[in-house]
Amino acid sequence: MLAVALPGVGACFVPTYQVDSTSSSGGTSALAAGAANTTGGTNDKGGTSSSTAGATSGATGAGGDTTGAGGVPMRVGFSVFHDSASGADQASSKLKDATFTKPAGTAPGDLMFVFFGCDHALKNLTGSTLTDAGWTLQDQHEGYGLDGQGTYLLYRIVDGTEPEKIVFADINEPGSGNGVQGLLSVYRGVNQDAPINAYEVLVKGTGSDDMTHVVDDTPAITTTVDDCLLIAGLSPDTAVDAPKVSKWPDGFDENQVTVSNPPAPYPYGWANIYSAERRAGKAGLVPGSAFEWDMTYDGTQYYGSLTFVIALAP
Repeated sequence: MLAVALPGVGACFVPTYQVDSTSSSGGTSALAAGAANTTGGTNDKGGTSSSTAGATSGATGAGGDTTGAGGVPMRVGFSVFHDSASGADQASSKLKDATFTKPAGTAPGDLMFVFFGCDHALKNLTGSTLTDAGWTLQDQHEGYGLDGQGTYLLYRIVDGTEPEKIVFADINEPGSGNGVQGLLSVYRGVNQDAPINAYEVLVKGTGSDDMTHVVDDTPAITTTVDDCLLIAGLSPDTAVDAPKVSKWPDGFDENQVTVSNPPAPYPYGWANIYSAERRAGKAGLVPGSAFEWDMTYDGTQYYGSLTFVIALAP
């Protein structure tokens, strides 16, 4: 395995991962290899959180009933990647590869879903590039918002060949100053032939320089089969270091995950992502709601956002 060197890493701020489930050590996909060094601690949701003192994170966690009994989609676990700040100078983008630890318990037939948020854009995440590596690109948006934000959603059905380190190679330019956050989640009980039942996205391209509380609407979504699992995500374009969610979208009270910056990243490390889940029950319309979040230091720059809701079919 090729280790990624982190030269000059000294005292550093540690990213936070707010989760509502027990964290565990996980155990490279065919896109390079990287190294991860994780630690764990207790959070305020009664579970544990994992973080890494450095630019890369392979922190993992478990979530809920992992059996997928009755064909109802369930989260098996998750892993995070963080490259926004590292070292005493808080310099961003130390790494060119994004590395996730494969969540413990991942098995053939599971769905692996990745959510990236970044400053401006990432490389080598096109449909053809990902297809060649066994992934499907669900959606990508680049350069929205005044300061420029990128969001990418992709998935694959696990076939058992996945290594312990899932790596997306050469997606960022080391030293560019552009931060990246990533969340890889694994779900059981998802329809392997048609995993995505419905998908909706809202992109807000403008914002304000004088906001302390932000409301980002989520789209309504209509499912066509019963018992879908809905995932809501937020990727904001903001110069604020680590926005704190004060209200999650209505009903999305399962597996709430925050992957956020350390305080005051410099330069240009402002990338944060948020994800939460809910059961859809009977097929039909699930109304839109909103993420509400607050500034966490003396900045008020908010430039726009992307929100999505995706339905995983049983």
